[in-house]
Amino acid sequence: MDRESISEVVRECLDEAFANLRGKRAGAEEWTREIKRQLCLAGPAQEPALHVCASGVEDADGGEWLYDVCWLSYGEDPDCLNEVVLILECEWGGAGADSGRIRDDFHKLVAGRARVRCMIWKDGNGRDDPAVVGWLAGMMGECVETAADDLYLLARYTAYGFQYWHLCGNGTVYPM
Repeated sequence: MDRESISEVVRECLDEAFANLRGKRAGAEEWTREIKRQLCLAGPAQEPALHVCASGVEDADGGEWLYDVCWLSYGEDPDCLNEVVLILECEWGGAGADSGRIRDDFHKLVAGRARVRCMIWKDGNGRDDPAVVGWLAGMMGECVETAADDLYLLARYTAYGFQYWHLCGNGTVYPM
């Protein structure tokens, strides 16, 4: 499964979670649980089936494993981890007063290795304010471990749906 396909599946899961909770007075915990649920359903449906780790979701193959959600690929030997396909963090705090929580979760992604790394956040800024994207790109660029082919899917929650960007290890940012 290539990176673009992984990103597309994750975006479909987030859009489905938004459709399921839009208009409801769901809090951060409900949003996180629904996103995890969607990703837990999608992981095993991939070819080859992916092992999904996430806490608090019945459909997960295992509990939280370093990140809010991760997709793992195992070889014929179930004890042999072949690849970390996806690592994902959610932070529902605002980008202003709670920017430290967004930063801390993003640092976990920068330190991790996966085919795709996904950061989901909600902030109190206007619909078209991508200021956090530039901030995250700057943090990524400062890390000496960043490789040119790293790919991050950035997903900002708004009342109208998620806004998506790809952030590439070479510093390129493009909206989805």
